[in-house]
Amino acid sequence: MKLLTKYNRINLIPTVVIFLLACTAFSLLLRYVLINQVDEDLTIEQNEITSYVQKHNRLPEIIKVWDQQIIYTPVEKKITDTDRKFHTSTAYNQHEREDETIRELNFSIQAGGQWYSISVSKSLEGTDDLIRSIIIITIVTIALMLLATLLLNRFVLRRLWQPFYNALETVGNFKLGNSKNLSFPETGIDEFTVMNKTLQQAISKADSDYVLLKEFTENASHELQTPLAVIRSKLDLLIQDEHLSNNQSELLQSAYEAIQRLSRLNQSMLLLAKIENRQFTESVEIDIKFLIEAKLNQFKELWQNKNIEVTAQLQPALITINSSLADVLLNNLISNAVKHNKEGGTISINLAQGLLNISNTGSLQPLIEKSLFTRFHKDIAANENNGLGLSIVKQICDASGCTVSYHFDKQLHTFLLRW
Repeated sequence: MKLLTKYNRINLIPTVVIFLLACTAFSLLLRYVLINQVDEDLTIEQNEITSYVQKHNRLPEIIKVWDQQIIYTPVEKKITDTDRKFHTSTAYNQHEREDETIRELNFSIQAGGQWYSISVSKSLEGTDDLIRSIIIITIVTIALMLLATLLLNRFVLRRLWQPFYNALETVGNFKLGNSKNLSFPETGIDEFTVMNKTLQQAISKADSDYVLLKEFTENASHELQTPLAVIRSKLDLLIQDEHLSNNQSELLQSAYEAIQRLSRLNQSMLLLAKIENRQFTESVEIDIKFLIEAKLNQFKELWQNKNIEVTAQLQPALITINSSLADVLLNNLISNAVKHNKEGGTISINLAQGLLNISNTGSLQPLIEKSLFTRFHKDIAANENNGLGLSIVKQICDASGCTVSYHFDKQLHTFLLRW
């Protein structure tokens, strides 16, 4: 949900509720005041009738008024004052030919030796019309307020927030290590000026740290490989010494294998660092079919040594990826299918546009998908591995816009690559 939409909901809903509550309260208060005014008019009419009877000992003539009606009804005895009351009812209006709401006052009086029950009523249609007008005006006011707020948010607030969106676009287009100074558009709003300054400082610091990390990666790659190569060559010379005992040869062989694993681990860690630091930015469109065919030739001897049967159904398939990363990706996926396979097992490779499926036999139990692509995750039966192969595959896919997934079905471990 966008900020302006969230703001509209927070602002408009309480405002509308307050307007409706205020309209209801005002209507009730106005109705109460108007009815009290009508009651006072009816009381004045009662006093005039009473005064006239006291002076002339007879009832006054009824004068027809459009919003008032007086009815004299002879009764046998006096109605006590406690029976005098105001009440609201409905009566038929002959002029309008429809029912209308009236306010009525009933009282009794004696004139010429006869008791009369007198009903004085006034129409409340004017009051109801006024209340309806107030409700209509309130609804129209709310509608106009909503319309004005929407227009204000659409044109005025959007323009006020434009520096924020410009800053987001500038940050989104910035790439670490491109040697370009980050600049934000000028804005006259203090908060956005502070935000742009803070972003510029943070990104400049991140870019500086990235350059240092990149230099460290390159230097580490050079500095570590050289002593490892020297150690490996010295161990080669020692292993070839004819005067070594069997125990010494085994110790040297163990050390040589440890150096080999350390060298592979160093190369893998450096590769992960380069991928995460986006040092493989150049991507080209390649036909992955030719790369897979080359890998099939490279792994042929390993398959033959383990008597693995390989079937491949390859169709031309284009993918946009860094060529070096594509080679590492295929190498890790195919070598993973070989290392974790069983003697006399099978490997099936299917390639179509946007889809690469590699299935192999192996363990009768599925792998743990939750930690499969995490670093240093190793299967119990494969302790000689450094546990970075599938993590590198995941990092390459993330950097190249691909997805990799795993599933286990019919005793086959399957890795599915989509792009």
